[in-house]
Amino acid sequence: MIGMAAKRTISGWRGKRRFVFVLLLALLSVALWRWTPWPGAWELSHRSRPEALRALPARGANRTLNELVYWMHRAHLEGHDVTNVIHLGIGWSGTDGRHRVLVEASLQRNYDIATRLGLLTPDNLGRLSRGRSAVVTLGPYRGELAEVDHIVPYSLAPEVGNEIANLELLPASLNRRKSDRIGQRQVAYADDFRGAGLITPATHERIRNAAAGRR
Repeated sequence: MIGMAAKRTISGWRGKRRFVFVLLLALLSVALWRWTPWPGAWELSHRSRPEALRALPARGANRTLNELVYWMHRAHLEGHDVTNVIHLGIGWSGTDGRHRVLVEASLQRNYDIATRLGLLTPDNLGRLSRGRSAVVTLGPYRGELAEVDHIVPYSLAPEVGNEIANLELLPASLNRRKSDRIGQRQVAYADDFRGAGLITPATHERIRNAAAGRR
């Protein structure tokens, strides 16, 4: 029979082995979290959940888009491919089907716009991280704020007022000039939104009528 001392030795060894296993698992988890795109993807995920966006007040997602641009760039600075981070994060958010395709395309487009307008400077990143508008530092609109525009106007399609796929960064003067104008681009987006189930048939028809100059 095994004596009490031997039992204590075996128990102590098992305890140490369990401790080492847990420690290694914790270190592995930290390493994976630090050196993978998971942190950035998680930030995109919980900010872009459809139910969370729907719960925001009118135009509340404008701040969210600025925050998303910040987290995309932070992932880029950490050496991760922004496209992969977007794909992973939006997948985790519960957005699926045609809707997912539209949101991923919107985030990639807005990140590209932010790059072209010079919105990703250290000062601007501080603003974006708090949901505030960044200042354009490159090109002819330098010095203007980059506002969040509704591609399909809110007045015509309030159900996509907080839809990431309908939001786009735009220099302030261009945003004012665009106002609530409807053209072929807006009609094409409305078609996509209807196909993804984001707007009703009545809203879709209202947008098409506005483009054609009908009430």
